[in-house]
Amino acid sequence: MRVFVLLMLFCSRLGLATPLIAIRESQNCDGCHDGGRTQRPILWRRCTLDCQGCHIDPNGGGARNQWGSYYSQNEMAIKSFVKQADPLKDTSRFDVHWDARTISRSSAGETRWFPMASTFTLRVRPMIQWFHWVYSATSFGRIGEKTFLLNRSDARRFRDSYYGLIDGLPMNLYLKAGRGQPLYGLRRSNHSLWIREKIGLDEFATTDSVNFGGTPNVPYFHISKMLGDPYMPQEDRQKGMSYHFGLRGVSYGWNINASGWKTKSEKSDISMTALGGGLHAYDVLISGERNFRKVAALNPEGSFSYPGLMTHPSSQISEYSIAYTGLKGVSVAVYVESLKSDSADSKRFSASLDLHPIPWIQMEAWRRRELGTRMLWDTLFVAHLLYDF
Repeated sequence: MRVFVLLMLFCSRLGLATPLIAIRESQNCDGCHDGGRTQRPILWRRCTLDCQGCHIDPNGGGARNQWGSYYSQNEMAIKSFVKQADPLKDTSRFDVHWDARTISRSSAGETRWFPMASTFTLRVRPMIQWFHWVYSATSFGRIGEKTFLLNRSDARRFRDSYYGLIDGLPMNLYLKAGRGQPLYGLRRSNHSLWIREKIGLDEFATTDSVNFGGTPNVPYFHISKMLGDPYMPQEDRQKGMSYHFGLRGVSYGWNINASGWKTKSEKSDISMTALGGGLHAYDVLISGERNFRKVAALNPEGSFSYPGLMTHPSSQISEYSIAYTGLKGVSVAVYVESLKSDSADSKRFSASLDLHPIPWIQMEAWRRRELGTRMLWDTLFVAHLLYDF
């Protein structure tokens, strides 16, 4: 009981929705067409698997927008207690979001609990629909800690982001400028899957950028001009372009997506391509993605020791998953991952259970087996608690 109380005090929901959630709800027309709500105009509908449908940041992750909050309260959990307000009738001038997470990891007979991350987000809407100003501050935990130790001067353990967003334009087009995570591929939970973590786009990745994109109903696209990570030395800042686009169908929730990346610093040149797709039929969800990454050293004598994108070598990473989603608020999934690079050749097999008992709580349990460069079994338990105001 003591462990559970501590867990609830120091954890909350994960701010990054997994693709399992997005694909699972690909046939959820109630997001825009609930008969008890105002209907969303046809040119502003988001019949898509894109992050823009549920998150304030079109790039995904972090605080949810009114549509995401509506869905999380009314559709995602096993039991709901409050009927969320109609998003089209929400005239609030600001939103406050807080989320954090605590993790338990068991490996080689040792179990350790520690805080993962805590994020506070403030959104101000001076024009309600057309313009948003967003600020987020994230503090990262460390193995061996009991609570979060806030230190804004520690660039490795504190990140802040802020941006202005012109949203709600016809066909869901948007323009965003500011600081945040780089735009590339579908969001993955950093604690679970290699497909983003091993290419350097984990929770520590940051960039200043200008983004343009939209979700014109079924297809979606995003283009980003990146100016580099402000937390890195000037010679290590990766600057360049990235894009992400996709398409999905209502029948069986089929979807395809592709991403591209091309950046350069004074030390290295990075190019990446990702292709993925999925299907949701008869309560069974299948998805997969493959990433190709090439890193070329421009200064062979330079050091790649600083944490960031350039520390990860050229690689090929694949991820395939199958899940059962027939029970509301419950997902059971199996993942197969493979990694090939200059320094590693590994495979990992994972089984996960995801529970949303009530809208404010999510729990995940993972059992993983890794083979190849390193051999290990481990078990993860992650709990999340959501707060929106």
